[in-house]
Order: sequence, then structure tokens, then C-alpha cells
Amino acid sequence: DIKDFNYQIKIILFVTREVTEIAEIMNSYDELVNIELYKPLKAIKTLRHYPVDVLIDSSQWARLNAILTFFSKSEYKIGFKTKNQHRHFIFDFTAEHSDKIHELYNYKKLIFTPDIAAKNYPKIKFNEKSNIKDDRIVIHIAPSGYLAELKRWKDENWREIIDFLLTHNLEIYFTGSTSDQVYITTLLNNYCENKKIINVAGKYSLKETVSLLLSSKLVISVNTGIMHLASILGCNLIALHGPTDPKRWGPLNSNSIVIQSDYPEAPCLNLGFEYNCSDRTGECMKRISSESVINAIEKFLI
Repeated sequence: DIKDFNYQIKIILFVTREVTEIAEIMNSYDELVNIELYKPLKAIKTLRHYPVDVLIDSSQWARLNAILTFFSKSEYKIGFKTKNQHRHFIFDFTAEHSDKIHELYNYKKLIFTPDIAAKNYPKIKFNEKSNIKDDRIVIHIAPSGYLAELKRWKDENWREIIDFLLTHNLEIYFTGSTSDQVYITTLLNNYCENKKIINVAGKYSLKETVSLLLSSKLVISVNTGIMHLASILGCNLIALHGPTDPKRWGPLNSNSIVIQSDYPEAPCLNLGFEYNCSDRTGECMKRISSESVINAIEKFLI
């Protein structure tokens, strides 16, 4: 949106090393700079090396980010005013963070002015063309973030889905990070001889994963980064939501099906740490039935 307003504006993207691979496939920035967030003095030194005219702090609640923004040499500082977080005082302009709208539209508030229209959908820098293989399904079972285990679906449910897909002679790819390998390998223990099941967790780069998603008939995922990536790429998508509210964190592509838990205490997450379930057993994810997911899969297999 900023580039559409004035393509001559130089955009520097400051990111931690953990998300560099994600940033590299994004469009429209001019320079990528790594900062070590948890080494504040070093991070401040890096920021001050780039005395930008405007610095946008895109974090919703982290106070450390606001502190780093304060000590930068930027002439004008923009950030969120988030309820109960008390981090907005250092910004020259604040965008009211809302728990009533999708997070994408909260981000758009950071740059929306009468001159800059927030109209673009996120774009991925990817030049390869992928032909969709009708017999290929991608499954992502491993959520991320704080108390990620509460966003997991039961292993027996996933096995029911796997068995259903195998009866249709479909090839199933499992994506994930290196840290997800043990979790996924354990789930697939009974299928180790089946050549229709391919575990690429920790083996594919993000660019390879993008290519895999684009060439697949369907993506089935819990609420996590791969789900958002599949949505941006316009993939056929089934998204499982327990503690996460799809109105806040769900896919936005029209060819997606959201399956929301009917657990009374769900959804409960706004910023990502407000789990209010009393037993912390992931009951809301358990309330999502295999049948509901299979019914959704059948709609894409017709």
C-alpha cells in the first residue's frame, strides 16, 4: 500500500533471524535488516544505524519493541495502542488495536491515511508456476506460539483423517519445522511403510513449502503460520480453530472452510496469551470431530 502511494519511498524491514526466511518471500520492501531483539543494546545500535524518517512498530503488545522504537533515531514513530498494554505513550501516532476485527485490518490501520489506501492483500514473491496435483494433500498438525499444545488436535483424529485420505488413494505431505519432527514421526509411526505419506518437516525450506502448497489439491491445518500462508496463496484450505477466533485469525481466501470448536469457552485468544480454559487440557480442540473435517474434505474432492 505504501509503495502504491509512492514507489520511491524506501522501505527497510527490521526482523529477527527467526523470521528472516518469511520476510525474504514478502514483496515490496527494499532492504532487510536483522536485529537481535533480546540483546536490546545491540538492537538499539542497529536501529540507530538506520535513521529512518518513519519507524512503524508492528507489534501489538510487546513492550520491548516499543522501548527499542523509542531509542531509535526515527523522526516519527507509529505503533499500536492496545488495551491494558500501556505501550503507546512513546508513539507520535497510534492506531487503536481492536479485538473485533481481523488482525490484517489492525495492521492496515498503521499506515492508513487519507492519502494511503489500505487496499492490498498480502503478496508472496514467488515466480515459479506450480501445476496442481489432484492426488496431493498437505497436512499441518503442529501449531506454534505460547501454549501451542492447546491448539493441537487429537492424534486419533488425525489418524482417522489419514485413513480416510488413503482410501481415496491420495498422497499426503506433512509439513512442519525441525522441532516438529518427533511429534509428526510419532503420529505417523503406524504408517512408516506407506509410500503415500511423506513427512517433509524440517526438510523443506519455506520456498519449497510454498511450491508444495501451490501444487496441492488441499491444505488441512491448525491455526498457525502455514494456514495463513496457504490463505495468502489462495489454496483450497480447511482451517481448524479451537482457542483462536477465526474472525480475528482465520483465513481470508474465499476457497477456505473454517471449522470452529463448539466448546463454550472457545474462542478465547486475542493477542495470543489469554487462554481462559480452566483445565488447560485443550478441551476446545477435542470438541472438533473427525466427521466435520471429513465432510469438509469431501467438498473439495468432488
